[in-house]
Amino acid sequence: MKIIGIIAEYNPFHNGHAYQIKKIKEELHADFVVVAMSGNFVQRGTPAIADKYTRTKMALGCGADLVMELPVLWATSSAEYFAMAGVTLFDKMRCVDGICFGAETDDLALLSMIAEVLVKEPILYRNALSSYLKEGLSFPVARSRALCDYFAASDAPSCKYAFETVSSILNEPNNILAIEYLKAIKRRNSSMTPHLIMREGAGYHEDKILDTPSLTDIDSPPTASATAIRKFLGHISNENACQFTEVFTSAMPATALEILKDYLSTDSLIQANDFSSILGYRLLTTDSDFLADIGDSTPDIANRLFKNRMSFSSFEQFCELCKSKDVTYTRMSRVLLHFILGITNQDYLFGKELDYIPYLRILGFRKDASSLLKELKSYTNVPIISKLADASSYLDENVIKMLKADIFAADLYEQICAYKCKKTPKSEYAQEIIRVSF
Repeated sequence: MKIIGIIAEYNPFHNGHAYQIKKIKEELHADFVVVAMSGNFVQRGTPAIADKYTRTKMALGCGADLVMELPVLWATSSAEYFAMAGVTLFDKMRCVDGICFGAETDDLALLSMIAEVLVKEPILYRNALSSYLKEGLSFPVARSRALCDYFAASDAPSCKYAFETVSSILNEPNNILAIEYLKAIKRRNSSMTPHLIMREGAGYHEDKILDTPSLTDIDSPPTASATAIRKFLGHISNENACQFTEVFTSAMPATALEILKDYLSTDSLIQANDFSSILGYRLLTTDSDFLADIGDSTPDIANRLFKNRMSFSSFEQFCELCKSKDVTYTRMSRVLLHFILGITNQDYLFGKELDYIPYLRILGFRKDASSLLKELKSYTNVPIISKLADASSYLDENVIKMLKADIFAADLYEQICAYKCKKTPKSEYAQEIIRVSF
């Protein structure tokens, strides 16, 4: 039995995701594809546009066999923590043979070389990184320049090649995440094999869906990134979102599109600004000392948040106001989301002490994947959560603390969604595992 893992957000699931699963089963001859998926909040510090159960249905309906939840502590953290948690989740399943991820390059050897330097951190690299950070450069820029300095100082042909390409490599988001996956595999000394699929079609940041300005005059099937789909949906009202989903017929698999339509017929799309009132209240009732303890925050960021708090009008506006040369919009968004969710820097330390993934929580599976579930239960030595209400009877007290953060995040998201839809919220304890057959 060959099992391949994918770490994903599926926000929402589109043709590129379906292509990846198809390639894994056809070219890697995988019997099963397992997904470690973010819950209701995602890595760039925002809520997912649809809840985790809807996105689980999309994944299972389009070829995935099992979907596990990535704890909210790691799903909303930096790329390094996000990748480490995803890799660790598969590592602790102890039956996953490899991990597949996309990138803007197909040069796995080069990505591995960069990952090796970042793991070992030779003195030349460390000194260069420290120097650039002291100049006030953001960490991504400082890291890229430090890597260039390191490779430029070597006479090895491979390093000369790396020097010429590293800047362009690190300008692409999927390349950066791929490097983080490779770092995590190396740091855990994992036996899992990395598999790279080059990303094709619309780029990660591409925000256009159609090749023509008309919604009806489509000469050729367009491609779209999740960013483009979210942007389009974000610019129309919730009442009209469902009728406009035909725009995505060439961007999303038919099954995923139907699931999205069903979701939009009863629920609302959730965006960062839906949490504005909560954030505004928190800013007015918190001192600067606590603001420095928020996950991903620093004393400088805390002072900026406290100083600007009376200029707050919305989540997105405040991110824009408080970002700076050395703090990106995305990082500021993560800080503010962590503030809302109550995630602190101490929680990161606590999570590391638990070795990132102290439990496995199943969100959904295909009914014909029973042999996969049997394999998982036979090999893993980590508690598997299938019924949330029973978890407290077999989980350690410290582990329950991390799980409660997942439950709170899910309940808060559900409450916001229910308020927008004028319906009664459903407790996370009342949610059932998604079981599908196609």
